[in-house]
Amino acid sequence: MSKQKQREVTEDQDEEIKSEESETEWVGERVNSYDGSRFVSGHGRYVDDIQRPDMLHAYFVRSQYSHAKVLDVETSEAEAHPGVELVWTHDDIADKVEEPFGYMLHDEEVLASDRVTYAGQEVAVVVANERDVAQEAADLVDIEYERLDTITNVEDALADDAPLVHPDLDADPENDTDGNVAWSGQVEVGNYEDPLADADVVVEDTFQTNKTTPAPMEPHGCIADYDPATGSVELVSSTQMPHLLSVEISEVLKNFEQRDITCRLPDVGGGFGIKLDPYPFEICSILLSKATQRPVKHVLDRLEEFTAGRGRSPEELDGRLGVTEDGNIVGIDVDLLQNTGAAAAYGVAVAYSSANCGQGPYLIPNQHWRTKVVYTNEMPTTAVRGFGDPQVTFMREQLIEMAAEEIGMDAIELRLKNTPRQEDMPMRSDAGHIWRNADQVTCLKKTREMINWDEHRGGSKTRDGKLRGVGMGTIMKRGGNKSASGGDFDEAVVKMNRNGDVTVLTAIASIGQGTETGINQMVADTLGIPIDRVDAVRGDTDATPEGLGVWADRGTIIGGSAAARAAEDLAETLKAVAAHMLDVDPEDVRLGDGRAYDATDPDTGIEIEDLANTAMLGNPETLGPESERPEILQNGISLVGRGKYQSQEVEFVDPDTGRGNVAHSYTLGALAIVVDVDPGTGEIDVVDVAICEDVGNVINPKLVEGQVQGAIVQGLGETLYEEYAYDNNGNLMNGSMIDYHLPTAADVPLVTKIEELENPDPTTSHGQKGVGECPLVPTSAAVANAVYDATGIRFTELPLAPHYVLPALDDAGLREI
Repeated sequence: MSKQKQREVTEDQDEEIKSEESETEWVGERVNSYDGSRFVSGHGRYVDDIQRPDMLHAYFVRSQYSHAKVLDVETSEAEAHPGVELVWTHDDIADKVEEPFGYMLHDEEVLASDRVTYAGQEVAVVVANERDVAQEAADLVDIEYERLDTITNVEDALADDAPLVHPDLDADPENDTDGNVAWSGQVEVGNYEDPLADADVVVEDTFQTNKTTPAPMEPHGCIADYDPATGSVELVSSTQMPHLLSVEISEVLKNFEQRDITCRLPDVGGGFGIKLDPYPFEICSILLSKATQRPVKHVLDRLEEFTAGRGRSPEELDGRLGVTEDGNIVGIDVDLLQNTGAAAAYGVAVAYSSANCGQGPYLIPNQHWRTKVVYTNEMPTTAVRGFGDPQVTFMREQLIEMAAEEIGMDAIELRLKNTPRQEDMPMRSDAGHIWRNADQVTCLKKTREMINWDEHRGGSKTRDGKLRGVGMGTIMKRGGNKSASGGDFDEAVVKMNRNGDVTVLTAIASIGQGTETGINQMVADTLGIPIDRVDAVRGDTDATPEGLGVWADRGTIIGGSAAARAAEDLAETLKAVAAHMLDVDPEDVRLGDGRAYDATDPDTGIEIEDLANTAMLGNPETLGPESERPEILQNGISLVGRGKYQSQEVEFVDPDTGRGNVAHSYTLGALAIVVDVDPGTGEIDVVDVAICEDVGNVINPKLVEGQVQGAIVQGLGETLYEEYAYDNNGNLMNGSMIDYHLPTAADVPLVTKIEELENPDPTTSHGQKGVGECPLVPTSAAVANAVYDATGIRFTELPLAPHYVLPALDDAGLREI
């Protein structure tokens, strides 16, 4: 991975930067993952690895129907099964929970009461001394259903005579649910009533994205352990947001306050967004542990994960884009329908993010987005990596290339003509985003160069008869978010022991993304110590200060900045101690190479372990009487630094216009892909990939490279292979790894053409911006544009799998037998 540092500085500033950079040892280096050696040597400890004495196991009885009335649940045979402790239905928990519950809309039950709304919904739960025993007993629970009409697509859901997924919500005058429309919103910019009025050319089409699962290696799971002596519970959960999870679960459980719920984070085998929600299994496990006064574990198996683990929201986007003859984009007009499944979960936030961020990295003065989040009888969807941006980018970037073709302009030139300029920043986008210090122009030009755009563009035929083309998609991905309770924030504590070893206490969860490694690098540099002297405690609500977890590319931006501030707080103390001991000006003290030293005389210094030990003991014989010390060194010296980072940038969107700065920062970039289409089979091979992003200062190039490669591979899987397939009765037809095609090493190319521009964000601790979600956002659009370039066929529906592609090639006369 190559890097470009783009800084404009005066000569004096240049000397200052060189001096500062000479002390930077870890930030910007390819440091190995903090957890890497432990994981690759097989010493990870996930939820299912954890055993507790006298532990019980829960197993859920799930609905076999997608829509039905629950007439009766007979549990006596299951209760009599040897080894069974309890069998619960909704009647057993009704007085213990606040229902309905949900992240943004209250539309979920912990266990279904009188109606099930999707196949896989929890109806009853069995607790036994072994998981196999609980599963056997679950098969003995007899449920009598009355089947109801099923809705599996938004068109049927919006019909006047459509059966209602949540009739009680529709009938509630205090609820905004309207029929099967859970939520509707809009984004209105400029002449939104007629956004295409100034266009010479209008291109339009309807685009359909697919429902997918990120299928993390570790399914969902938890262990609840109630302590009757204190009335509190420990919840070990494979989650992305331990602190928020304790908040949200306490709002569901009647007899628990947040202080009664300690969430602890085990090793987490991936999350990708679907481990943000509070799930029924977590709520039930807590209640069951309290009832039995024994630990209760529940870990979903892979089949359960497919049917109840949630996934990406499919969206139908009816879009129109208007341009002038000379290539100015004047407006965009979009109707967006989201199939949120049987519960909204994060669907509302995903939908408004799609609309609010739908303009991408373009200047579009007139916009009108109309969105509806629609209930159906499918498994609920939720947050997934990219959070609505991949869906809308699939539409927008194809419209961009369609418009370029209509006016006879190269598609990259059209993008360049409508891209914000770095010299104009900071600036407000038309949708209200604050863009700072980002160079999208160079991103586009570098990507064009790396992919050999001019050589491939226009389509060609390879020696083996395949059709080759190139396409592009652009990136504008938000980092951080405006939470429902206020601004985006994280707190951190950095403490040093008497030997000079450091522990970072952060609310940032570790789900395999490596954020803790980058945080440790920033802390190590701030304190001037080796990276191997920094440890991390993550996501334990008893041990770490508050924070919002990992999602929205916020970990390094928000959590990292908080940890850096905590390290700076500790560094001030260390410098004061060193200055007092060395009898030098505190302003001249530097920390580096594992010591504190006088910048005017580097030979005058003290090793960090000696400094820490002296400060910790605080002996008057060494430091002198307290009355003779600086004030910061009186009343005991605490080697604990504290820091909080709360974004002052993010805003709630305007409820009338949908405009607003919904994130702390934004990562811009471009991705291009070369594909070969086999006219005999309809298979699409990805031949080459190039990406250039402006990610601010790169904290760890190795981790960035891994995130980029992983995101692109995930995007290719969703583009070419993956989709949830339901029959007309709402039954999942491909709910296993055999039938659901995740990409393998044989399916994807090596992704090595990665260029990261380093234009620091002036508001974060080290200039960092978001990285992890960004490369997935444009992948589907780039592939679709490349396939069009190769074949002349515009594919507007995902996935671009052979059974969809081959018939289209046949219709176009391109199929070769």
